Amino acid sequence: MSHHYDEHDHDKLLRWRDDLQGAAIVDGDFPAIALFLVKPQAAGSHEIFRRFRTEFEQRDASFAHLVIFGMHGVSSAVRSLLAQTSLSESDLPVMLLAPAAEPAAVIAVQLPSGDSLEGGNDPNGDGTCDYLAPWQDVLDRIRITKRGRPLRLMGVQGRKLDGPDLRDLAAAALETVAA
Repeated sequence: MSHHYDEHDHDKLLRWRDDLQGAAIVDGDFPAIALFLVKPQAAGSHEIFRRFRTEFEQRDASFAHLVIFGMHGVSSAVRSLLAQTSLSESDLPVMLLAPAAEPAAVIAVQLPSGDSLEGGNDPNGDGTCDYLAPWQDVLDRIRITKRGRPLRLMGVQGRKLDGPDLRDLAAAALETVAA
């Protein structure tokens, strides 16, 4: 690995894999698994991740439920995770989300690529329309989902992905990342 961010994301990928293997995701009380794949210049997406992290922490979700890669650079871990999900670097930044009860029912939600939380699509121009953003819709759904109830994602603006199970994604990505 040639960059510090490669090592950082590789270590995080190992931890995520281990936590996923040890966590009772499907039987747990928390309704979602979210994976953020970003790039360093997407400061708005970093802030969105922090909002998710705050909500997840308040509800005692484990590290296995929420992880981010790519904040310091598009690492080999990011590239491997993209390949495992049939996405490409042009899809960055993106959040992959699945109900904990159905970790293979993955939806890719596009995130803003710039400094704004809205990615320049804010019709008011002042960041007051978070409710219009697909990521905000998802966060609101997570907030209102009671413990032990399934997360409903029908109608979320995003692309349904065929194939990846978020519980298996870290292990599959590690097979292609050089240690």
